[in-house]
Amino acid sequence: MRYLAISKTPYYIAYAVFENKVLYDYGKIELKGDSGLKRLLEWENKVADLIVKYSPTFLLTHLLDTEYMMKKDIERIVEIRTILQLVSEKHSVIYMEFKTSGWEKRIVGRATNLRKLRLVNNGYEIEIDDVEIANAIILCEGVAHKKLQVAR
Repeated sequence: MRYLAISKTPYYIAYAVFENKVLYDYGKIELKGDSGLKRLLEWENKVADLIVKYSPTFLLTHLLDTEYMMKKDIERIVEIRTILQLVSEKHSVIYMEFKTSGWEKRIVGRATNLRKLRLVNNGYEIEIDDVEIANAIILCEGVAHKKLQVAR
């Protein structure tokens, strides 16, 4: 099975791809849209491109947790969630949302950005400095290894 995890940041696309239980690819796609509508259309096209490129069985993202979000980002995140659902439906990919906070706490203790980056960089022998890519890798790893249980 192939998993594509996308972190829900409204400003760029951070993703990770696992082939069964192995990290296959990861990255960050910058968005060039200068308005909200252009950025949303770009989000849709870029995610569709990722699905075509990697042919995942599952499209994964984080369960929306409004408790830890800034109010200005909530609307954008909800729009992104809708886009992810739409694109996965168009491409016959199973869309799932997972809560990762318990898994992160188990693997890194108190889940800080620095600890997540260290865990991913050391565990996969890569050098990333973007916590959203680390979040996507942690999410994808948790699902691939069947460690996450709270899903929608």
